[in-house]
Amino acid sequence: MLPKLKAQNAKRKITWVTPDYFVDCDFNIDIFKHILNTFDVHWIVLLPAKNARFSEADFQELMELDGLRIEFLYSSYRQRDPRRLGYYLNLLRKINRDGSDINYFNCVPDPYSMPLFWLLNKNRTIFCAHDGEVTGAFNFAAITKIAFKYSYSFARFVNMFSKSQAGKFKINYPQSEIFTTYLALKSFGAYKPIDTDQDKITFLSFGVINYSKNIELLIEAACNIYEQGYDNFKISINGSCANWEYYQSFIRYPELFECQIRMIDNVEIPALFGNASYFVQPYRQVSQSGAMKVAFYYNLPVLASDFPGFRDEVVEGVNGYLFDPSDVKNLEKLMIERLEKHNRDYGQLKSKMQEHITRRYANKELAQNYITMFNQVINSSHAAA
Repeated sequence: MLPKLKAQNAKRKITWVTPDYFVDCDFNIDIFKHILNTFDVHWIVLLPAKNARFSEADFQELMELDGLRIEFLYSSYRQRDPRRLGYYLNLLRKINRDGSDINYFNCVPDPYSMPLFWLLNKNRTIFCAHDGEVTGAFNFAAITKIAFKYSYSFARFVNMFSKSQAGKFKINYPQSEIFTTYLALKSFGAYKPIDTDQDKITFLSFGVINYSKNIELLIEAACNIYEQGYDNFKISINGSCANWEYYQSFIRYPELFECQIRMIDNVEIPALFGNASYFVQPYRQVSQSGAMKVAFYYNLPVLASDFPGFRDEVVEGVNGYLFDPSDVKNLEKLMIERLEKHNRDYGQLKSKMQEHITRRYANKELAQNYITMFNQVINSSHAAA
């Protein structure tokens, strides 16, 4: 008996894999709604058994979408534990059992996930890469560099989220066909404005605090401009830190600072961004920033280091401003300018930003980028068959 032919109007299927550290990159209900008009999706979310950034309850609204099946795969082992190999081989079996038209794999290579890069059907798998090269800012950079080399060298299709990083990646892995899709805006829910001192302008810092984030530059700049007579501002620093004592030593005027040095719960994020005046990212280096997309969602102008990864996203005087992170005076000058011009042009800046963000990051357009990418890979796969 001949096998039944697939119905002409049947949707194709995607197996989509995301670990918890990238869930916020893929977690967008509106984009999924658009994609589900064309594809059925089995979304496998990789979560640690303890201290996960997301819980199953966070996905409740997504679980109700037709055509989307979400499966949670837990691991009790740390990333560097050799037993992770068994965890990834179990994941490989799940992906292969699906037999989907497309596998979309949004994971950073590590020594134990490398077999998936080797064994998944490279004609049907799109591997994500958030960085075009491994730098010293990576944890265990030497090991990660090896994992990148012996993983992405096997990738035929790669999706990236930054044009500048895509250019670097192409130099290192010329055999790959690279797609570029912008990360969607990131919402953590609505917020209620709080009654604050309208004379105080808030410069917000958010995220894990480490060497690459260069938070001490913001602290130093704030203290310096305070000494120059500016006192109509405050600095809000929020995020976990392994060595906060080091950064705290730069704070000469504690009354300027509101610091929450801990993991910030998702429910707290809307109020932080919604009630700030500017989001400051004085990074030493960057590929692209998820936190910036949170700021964009809450229409919060950004002050960011002048690196290609930020130049891809920041339009001067529209949704933010860039500064030289190697010179504290440059950040001081920008902060003073924002303080002096705040009452005159902040409202206009927010209006221009909202218009730009609505146009550039429309969910329908971003979803269409994914759909086009998936269809191109499917067509290439059929051509290679």
